[in-house]
Amino acid sequence: MNTQSVLLLLLFNAMFLFHSTATAKPVFAIKADIYQLEHAVTIDSQIEQTLQSIDPIHQPRLLAALGKSALIEMGTDQRMTALEVMNTPDGEYFNAVMKVKNKEGEDWETITSFLPSIPSGQTVYFSRTIDDSVWLIRLTGTRYESEQLGRESLAN
Repeated sequence: MNTQSVLLLLLFNAMFLFHSTATAKPVFAIKADIYQLEHAVTIDSQIEQTLQSIDPIHQPRLLAALGKSALIEMGTDQRMTALEVMNTPDGEYFNAVMKVKNKEGEDWETITSFLPSIPSGQTVYFSRTIDDSVWLIRLTGTRYESEQLGRESLAN
């Protein structure tokens, strides 16, 4: 292969790479870390300190298109917790909703907690008491310029 062919091949690869990254669509990456605590943490400054000493029991990771929502559900046929993250069309903010559902006979009772207009990259916390323990959910949503960057962030 001569020098001109190699340069053309490199130019073609660079154009393809630029085109691939230029047409990439931004995504919103959602990380949730769910911890089961022996007791409630009552002082906000102690939350991160407490979480450093224990491992999460579950770590769902999701990607959502901008302006769309993502849903995480966990529980049993008698008791459910649902987390829904809805990001804005520009991905600058997200809303987080936690729904606690308990089955009473044939009907479900639902309690909803709503946190609006959370800036991209900020972490928020939800908690729920189940039997003799507290479940603490640390939730972070961040906008990324491409699906690949979003997936890479979730791998960390």
